[in-house]
Amino acid sequence: MSHITPFLNPLENPILIPIIIRVLLVFVLGFFLLLILKKGRLKGIWKNELGKRYLSWIVIALIYLIFVFIGGYLVLIFLFIVMSLAIYEAVEISKLPKSYAISLYSLALVSIFVSSFYPENFYMLPLIYFLIFGTIAINRNDKKGLAHLSLSLFLGIWIIFALSHFVLLGHLNHEIDNTRSLLFLIGFTVPFADIGAYLVGKRFSKTFLNKYKIARNISPRKTYVGIIGDILGAFIGILIMYFVINAYFSIYEMIILAVIIGLFASVGDLTGSLFKRYYKVKDSSSLIPGHGGILDRINSTLRVIVVVYYFLIVVL
Repeated sequence: MSHITPFLNPLENPILIPIIIRVLLVFVLGFFLLLILKKGRLKGIWKNELGKRYLSWIVIALIYLIFVFIGGYLVLIFLFIVMSLAIYEAVEISKLPKSYAISLYSLALVSIFVSSFYPENFYMLPLIYFLIFGTIAINRNDKKGLAHLSLSLFLGIWIIFALSHFVLLGHLNHEIDNTRSLLFLIGFTVPFADIGAYLVGKRFSKTFLNKYKIARNISPRKTYVGIIGDILGAFIGILIMYFVINAYFSIYEMIILAVIIGLFASVGDLTGSLFKRYYKVKDSSSLIPGHGGILDRINSTLRVIVVVYYFLIVVL
C-alpha cells in the first residue's frame, strides 16, 4: 500500500525561494511584454483579453504554488475540485444524463484514492470506467445508450484518468527528492508552451506560414508554426527549472522533453477544440476571465501530464 505525497513545511523546501523568485520575474517580464503589445498604453490594459489572462495567471500561479508546496491531503482535495469543475463543464456542454454525471464525479474520487494509495492497481481504472458506464447504458435502455457510453468513457479517460497522473507524478517525485520539482516543471512548461504558441502564431499570422493549418475544421487558427512556439515555450519553461532538474536530465533529454511537451500541448488544445466544436461552443465556461473555463485552461495539461509521466518513468 502506497502513501500520498506527504505534507511538507514549505519553508523547509530547498527550492521555495528560487521558485518564488522565478515566478515573480516571469510576471514582471510578462507585464513588460503586455505593455509592448499594448504599445506602452496603460489605459484599458486590464480590460482586453491579454490583460484578463495576465491577472488570471497570477491567481492560478498562486493557487498552484500553495497546493503543490504544501502537498498532502490538501493537494488531493484541490485535484478533486479541478476534476469536478472540468466534469461539470463537460456535462453541461454535452447534456449528458445525470446518472452518467454522478458516476463521473464518483469515479474521480475513486481514481484519486487508487492513484494515491494503490498505484499498482491504477491501470485497472479504464476497465472499471467501461464496466460502470456500460452497465448504466444497459440499465437506461435508451436509443442513445451507445453515444452516452462512448462520451462518458471519453470524459473519464480525458479528464479523470489523465489528471490522476498528477498523483503518480507526485509519487515519482517523492522517490527522487522532496522538492516537488517535477510538478513545478509541469507548472512552468505547459503555460509557457501555450504562450509560445500564441506569440509565434501571432508573429507569423500574416506570412505564408500561416496557411499551413493543422485541422482547419476543428481550430481554424491552429497552425504548424504555432507548434514551434509550443516547443520553444516548453523549452523556456525547462530552462527556468534547469537549476534543479539538471541533476536528473541530460541536455538531450531536456530537448526531447521540450519537443514532447510542445507537441502534446498542441494535441491537448486541439482535443479540447474538437470537443467544443462538436457541441458548438466557444468556451467551456466563463469561470476564468480571459481563459474561459477549467477545461479551456487544462486541455493542454490533460495530454502533457500523461506523456511526461511515462517519459520520466523511462529516463529517470
